[in-house]
Amino acid sequence: MRIYISADIEGIAGIVSHDQIGPAGDSYEAGRKLMMDEVLAAIEGARAGGASEIVVSDSHGNGRNLDPARLPSGVQLVSGWPRPLLMMQGVEEGRYEGFFLIGHHAGVGSQEGVLAHTISGRLYQDVVVNGVSWSETDLNCAVGAHFGVPLLLATGDDVYIDHVRARAPYAQCVTTKWNHGATAARSLAAQDAHTAIREAAQRALTQKRPALQKPDAAPLKVELSLRKRQAAELMSYLPGFERAGPHTIAFEARDVLELNKIIYFVSAYDPKGAVY
Repeated sequence: MRIYISADIEGIAGIVSHDQIGPAGDSYEAGRKLMMDEVLAAIEGARAGGASEIVVSDSHGNGRNLDPARLPSGVQLVSGWPRPLLMMQGVEEGRYEGFFLIGHHAGVGSQEGVLAHTISGRLYQDVVVNGVSWSETDLNCAVGAHFGVPLLLATGDDVYIDHVRARAPYAQCVTTKWNHGATAARSLAAQDAHTAIREAAQRALTQKRPALQKPDAAPLKVELSLRKRQAAELMSYLPGFERAGPHTIAFEARDVLELNKIIYFVSAYDPKGAVY
């Protein structure tokens, strides 16, 4: 049985501020250890549930937060950027029983949620697909559906978990903390979070498999709202992109795979000269 794990950091128990989530932060080393430990708990639970092969995507920041030396034998790691499937790179190779989202968070369209954003808090004000504001989890679930892989487990704060239960009510969920503000929360103790994740991961693989979600109808009508007005102006110069507002570009994507590529291109190619 093969399982895919996409790991982020903002939804990890004890993570509440920017100095915990990036290499420049004073508390980053402690933060990345918390992330690593929750991923290991998910791996342990998956193996207890019968997983024989596990692929883990380091899906946060620079894609180099997880320590390869701490991964158990038989686990493969996707790390670094760029990659066309973003947080789900590798799920397209072979057959998976399902995927886990460990340490994920609410989207930019959420009014609440610890460190909530979609792809890039520095760049995106909103990502709207077919009229609905999408989070990273919406994007990841759509990629999973494209390849016939269901979401089986999600972990993060209570606002995020409410979103997951609406999007994928069949998935196991672990609430690691309770939102008190954009950078404040009440968290489980790390050991309690590990126990809950380990048990939920095992349950996720021993319960009846959910029916496969149908892929979103193509083409996808997309609006990306960018924080820099000039970035939207420059993107509108490209064929197929239209200016839908001062900060917004609109386009159609053939499917969610193409949408992933465009989102990453816009993120990575954010022009340094776009200062307005």
